Amino acid sequence: MPDTAPPSASRYLVVGCGLGLLGELDKILSAGSVTVVDETDLLDAGDLRTKAMTHPCVAEVIDGPAQRHDGLLPLPADALAGTVAVIPSWEYTVVTAAACAEAAGVPGAGLKAARTLRDKVRLREAGAAAGLPQPRFAEVAGVADIRAFAAAHDGDLVLKPADRQAGVGVRLLAPGDDPAAAWERTRAADDAKLRSAGFTPGRFLVEERLHGPEISAEVLVADGEVRWLNVTDKSVWPGPFPVEAGHTLPSPRTAALWDRVAEANRALVEAVGFRTGVLHSEWILADGTDPHLVECAGRLPGDAIVPLIDLAYGGSLVEDFVRVLRGEHPDRPARAARAAAVRFVSAAPGRVRTVRGADEAGAADAVFAAAATVAEGALVGELTSSWDRVGHVLTVADDAPSAEAAAVAAASLITVETEPVTE
Repeated sequence: MPDTAPPSASRYLVVGCGLGLLGELDKILSAGSVTVVDETDLLDAGDLRTKAMTHPCVAEVIDGPAQRHDGLLPLPADALAGTVAVIPSWEYTVVTAAACAEAAGVPGAGLKAARTLRDKVRLREAGAAAGLPQPRFAEVAGVADIRAFAAAHDGDLVLKPADRQAGVGVRLLAPGDDPAAAWERTRAADDAKLRSAGFTPGRFLVEERLHGPEISAEVLVADGEVRWLNVTDKSVWPGPFPVEAGHTLPSPRTAALWDRVAEANRALVEAVGFRTGVLHSEWILADGTDPHLVECAGRLPGDAIVPLIDLAYGGSLVEDFVRVLRGEHPDRPARAARAAAVRFVSAAPGRVRTVRGADEAGAADAVFAAAATVAEGALVGELTSSWDRVGHVLTVADDAPSAEAAAVAAASLITVETEPVTE
């Protein structure tokens, strides 16, 4: 057990039953120190109560409104007694986690900041008030609003829900595209694997599409101060749905660019009033150099970025996330000793006929992990969000170009063949 492990009397509240997160917490927290709270329908659908209790760190799983966005305290006070940290599992639990942290008197994002980060319209408004570079935008409630914005802002547009994750519902619109069809598709987009049926859909927005290299920044924040930052290069598949095809970190871009990204993230933290936790912010480098805000999440990043960070920098980002939520100020290496990358695999829509190459990809040079995430007989949908990818490869190497090249090469070994579904 690491020397940072808390006394057994300490209690951790994990909001949202993230099994991957619980696996990481098993490595750093005492047995029986975690209480998991999640929505009843999600716990039932995935048999998550049983699965969560297989993790040594978990003491109990309780039903509760883990996805409330109104900021009201979702749990009785006695359920928070003895809590030393409140940990959000994913996007839809950020506001509830912040509310629980405030009620328990422990560090957290702050309720106002959490609600701003969970609503992309609020985030845009906060960015505009603070003068952050970002695209022009408008809240929309229908096709007429999209047409009006398009008429006032020539060029490409982005239509998106204000409250989804993993690219669900995000659509790129070029001049001549049908806004009515795009609106219907975006409005209907769902994230049923992680979103409770009791969740009330939020707002929608349209914004001008910026062009340039895409990056993300992962920052550890304690008491409103950025304590650590990483910059990740991002690649996106072409087409109307900007699904992420891969990530490479640390970005090999110039020190001057890293300084600009660091300053932009400090301004973002101040603009939303974020207090303590992790931010995963996404940016487009307009003209190749100027970070413009795309969006920001107040939780650990997905898309395998957390294990990539651990491979490149050493240590455990999850452990340091927990430590700042306990009120500590952990030191992390400012520079990475190595580089790491992930490349995802896609397939044509249809029913999976064959899956090949995962073992070969796993044995390739520089590969840390490789997997096909679908099996024969599974249905593959159109590539519209992160949930439609069918495999991944993680690599680690001495430098970013080598890690990226190895990931691309190994991912090409995984092939998923599908056949059309006629019924």
